[in-house]
Amino acid sequence: MSFLKRMYLGTVKPIKIHHLYNLYLKGHARYIQTYRERMDKQIKLGPQDSRWRPRTPRWTRIGKMQFRFLVQHGLKPEHTLLDIGCGTLRGGIHFIRYLQPGNYTGIDISPEAIKVAKQLVKEEGMADLRPRLLLTADSQFKEFSGETFDFLFAYSVFSHLPPEEIEETFQNIGEIMGKNSVFFFTFKPADGRRDIGREMRFNFRYSFRFFQELARKHGLDIELLEPPSAHNYPEKKRMAKVTKGE
Repeated sequence: MSFLKRMYLGTVKPIKIHHLYNLYLKGHARYIQTYRERMDKQIKLGPQDSRWRPRTPRWTRIGKMQFRFLVQHGLKPEHTLLDIGCGTLRGGIHFIRYLQPGNYTGIDISPEAIKVAKQLVKEEGMADLRPRLLLTADSQFKEFSGETFDFLFAYSVFSHLPPEEIEETFQNIGEIMGKNSVFFFTFKPADGRRDIGREMRFNFRYSFRFFQELARKHGLDIELLEPPSAHNYPEKKRMAKVTKGE
């Protein structure tokens, strides 16, 4: 039995997510700390069709969709890619095989996700492709000081982050983008009456205007891509493209 199967069949103590979330709302804990605990719990105890569990139909379908999208939008084997919120390598497993050795970097806030991702690389025989899989605590990108990426990708990340965490991303991402770099991200759109909406814990909706204002504030250019049906990603999500301003 593989490491991944043994891990998912194990048991863990329940994590008091609601308590952590309430601490965040009261200003006593950072949101990232709370969401990290939630992710770790989902990865360990998620259902059989979990989006985090490698090789399941849902995991495979979403990963292939991510890969097709970036290739359709110009990703070449010689490019470097930063996969923000790489999780358990839904898209990463395809990107690692496609890109030249050393050109894939995945970051995530969840120790469990990174552990599963590293084991998957080993089980799939991809160690020689030298992917970098890094645990991160924020969106400041300090671990990449002096480095830039050709493509940056955040799939289903901003729909789980509050405004202050997204602004931190926009504030710092330009530092790791070159003149021709491109950053793609998905988001769930808010209704027309508000810029920010929250359906439930850990789920956020934003208007495109919210991102436009952040881009303008931090010297970035942004555009909303064609309707979801044009790119085969879920209808409830929209995709945006960010480049560095002149």
